[in-house]
Amino acid sequence: MLLDIRTLVICVLVFAVVFSLGMYLAQRSQPKLQGLRWWSAAYALTANSFLLFALRGEISDLLSVMVGNTLLVIALGLFLEGAMQVRGQPGRMSWLSPALLVVLLPVLAYYVYVRPDFQARIISASIVYAIPLAATAWVLVRDIPRHLRYSHWFTAAAFGQLAAMCLLRAGISVYAPPQTLLESTPAQTVAFLSIFVMLILASFGCVWMVTESLSEQLERQARTDPLTGSMNRFALEDIVPIELARALRSGRPLSVLMFDLDRFKHLNDRMGHQYGDMALQTVADLARRLLRAGDHLARYGGEEFLAVLPDTGKTEAAEIAERLRQTLEAQAISIGEGAILTASYGLATFPDDGGDFHRLIGRADSALYRAKKEGRNCVVVA
Repeated sequence: MLLDIRTLVICVLVFAVVFSLGMYLAQRSQPKLQGLRWWSAAYALTANSFLLFALRGEISDLLSVMVGNTLLVIALGLFLEGAMQVRGQPGRMSWLSPALLVVLLPVLAYYVYVRPDFQARIISASIVYAIPLAATAWVLVRDIPRHLRYSHWFTAAAFGQLAAMCLLRAGISVYAPPQTLLESTPAQTVAFLSIFVMLILASFGCVWMVTESLSEQLERQARTDPLTGSMNRFALEDIVPIELARALRSGRPLSVLMFDLDRFKHLNDRMGHQYGDMALQTVADLARRLLRAGDHLARYGGEEFLAVLPDTGKTEAAEIAERLRQTLEAQAISIGEGAILTASYGLATFPDDGGDFHRLIGRADSALYRAKKEGRNCVVVA
């Protein structure tokens, strides 16, 4: 069954306009959503491109062929840029569309004005279209985290099938080229249906990817202290039972190190809250640099931090705490009158000091209290 190509072109145009408007409005309501503005612009350019294609024969070749193909290549480049935005790699392939246009436009001009040849135009344009489509599919599936795979694979499949269709169309056109763009042939029907399907699947996939990304950001924000970038207490209460269960299975020790900035209220009162915030950030940054890759750092209270040290016994944990204490003591803050930042440390180890979350934290807190009583700026082991 052959469908009317002009009708398919108009359907693509209408759907592209609808998707462009929908993504634009979504971007306006959620400015932090990555990629939507690029895909909205891509759909808008696709709509304009197909409008010019639908008017083939009614308007000049300059508009229908040269401008129409230019808009479509730019649109495919914007789809690629949107995918890069979603993956957090903006601008890394922004050169691709200009480079493709530098190649395609002289070829089209030659086969429109010098030696008219519709077959050559179809083949060259189809090959050029396939390049950014395949690149978009590759960007979406490359090194994707496991929990995001389905949405990215789904969207990549939409671009991948259209890239394959473009190459197939170029191959078929070598042996059985259509006479005009709007001629109803099996290859033409499948090609324009593929574009139609890609627009639908890509728009759904984009929403799916962005929704997952937004959900991940919200979850990360809910589990992260906004001032220091460390885990918050909510996240810590998830991590410690997991690490305790792992330590129980493996028979390995686990230590928790609780530390609290000394005279923090006096620091705030004398230097101001902005200085106090900077002190907290300094301590968190320093602790992250000194702790190992598998350790966990959380802001437990106002000026109180807690580090979870898996596979770490009491002796090794005390050495880590002492190294942190000495490094922090040497960290001078040269604002106002200047101050040397210090903290007190309490250490407890599983299973010697407790077999569950609350008992272990309680023993570390008691050790920290003793460190405060013993003059601060010291490490006390439970």
